[in-house]
Amino acid sequence: MKKILFFAVAAALLVSCGGNNKYSISMTLPDGSFSGDTVYLTNFDTEDTVAMSVVDGSTVAFEGKTDKDFLGSVEVGRMRSIFVVEPGEIMVTEERSSGTRLNEVLDSLGNALTGITTTAQNIVADYSAGKIDSVACQNALDILQTAYLEVFKTTYKNNSGNAVGLLAFLNYAQNAGMELAEMEAEVAGAPALSASKQVGKLLDAMRNEAKTAEGQMFTDFTITNEKGEVQKLSDYVGKGDYVLADFWASWCGPCRAEIPNIKKIYDKYNGKGLTVLGIAVWDKPEDTRKAIEDLQIPWQQITNAGTVPTDLYEINGIPHIILFGPDGKIIARDLRGEEMVAKVAEVMKKK
Repeated sequence: MKKILFFAVAAALLVSCGGNNKYSISMTLPDGSFSGDTVYLTNFDTEDTVAMSVVDGSTVAFEGKTDKDFLGSVEVGRMRSIFVVEPGEIMVTEERSSGTRLNEVLDSLGNALTGITTTAQNIVADYSAGKIDSVACQNALDILQTAYLEVFKTTYKNNSGNAVGLLAFLNYAQNAGMELAEMEAEVAGAPALSASKQVGKLLDAMRNEAKTAEGQMFTDFTITNEKGEVQKLSDYVGKGDYVLADFWASWCGPCRAEIPNIKKIYDKYNGKGLTVLGIAVWDKPEDTRKAIEDLQIPWQQITNAGTVPTDLYEINGIPHIILFGPDGKIIARDLRGEEMVAKVAEVMKKK
C-alpha cells in the first residue's frame, strides 16, 4: 500500500514540475479602436517575435508554452505593455499585469514606483503653491530619488535569475549611473545578466561612451556612400588640423538651425588649421544632398552614414558636434551655439 502511494505522489510531482508549461495571456485595451488589428507578442530581451494575434473588440489573447519565464512586450498603438510570460493565466491591462507569481511581483514593483512618483508630484505642487521653499523641495526630491533607485536594486537582488530581476537591473543600472567597471563586475557574477541581449547592448553603449569621451583618441569608422565611395573619419581627423565634426540630418530642425553658427566658424578659420566636416546620419542621401544645396553648406560631408557613427560615439540625439584635436584626440563633445564658437576660438588661439 505504501509503495503504491509513493508512486502516485511521484507521478503527481512529475506532472507539476515538468508538464505544465502552458501560458495564456488575456490583454484588455482601453477601448475598441484597434479591433481587427494584428498585434505581436515579442521577447523584450531578445526582440524576437513569439506569437501574433488579432484584437477582438478591446481584448487580445495569446497562448503558448515556455520552459523559462521571460519578459513579454506587446505594442498596440501608443500603448506598450511589458509583463512576465510564465506558465499560468496572465491578465494584462494598461496599468498592471497579474495572475501569476512573477507578474504579481512586477505589479508590486510598479505600485511602489507609482507611490514614490505621486509623492514627488505632491512635493512639487507644494513648492509651486509656496508651501515649501526650493531647498526643502530639492532635499525631499533627493530622498525620493534614492528611494526610487533602492526599489529597483532591492527587487533585482530578490529576483536575480528571473525576468523581473532582469527588468529591475536594467532600470537600476541606467538610472543609478553605474560606472562601467561596476557594471562589468555585476554582470560577470550573474549568468542571467551575462546571457541577456539588453544587458549586452547596455554594456556596449557604456564601453563606446567611455572610449569616445573627451580626452580619448578618435574612433574611426568606414562608410560607403550613395555614390559607392568609401569614406572614413580618418580621412579628415588626425591629419594635423583641428576638425569640427557636425553629426546632423536634413529633417532635423535643430541641426539646420545650427548651420549659421558653423558657417561663422568655417568663414573665419577654414584653411587656417581647422577643417569643418558634416556627417549625415539617420538620413536619406537624396534628402541630405538637397539640404546641402538649400542651406548652401560649403564644407565637406560624409553622407549615407546611417547609424554607424552614432552607435560608435553613443550619440542619442542630433545635432551632436565634436571638436577633434590635430592629433585626433577628442577635445569637446556636444557643442552648440555660442559655446561652440567660443571653444573653437579658444583652441585656435593656441594654433
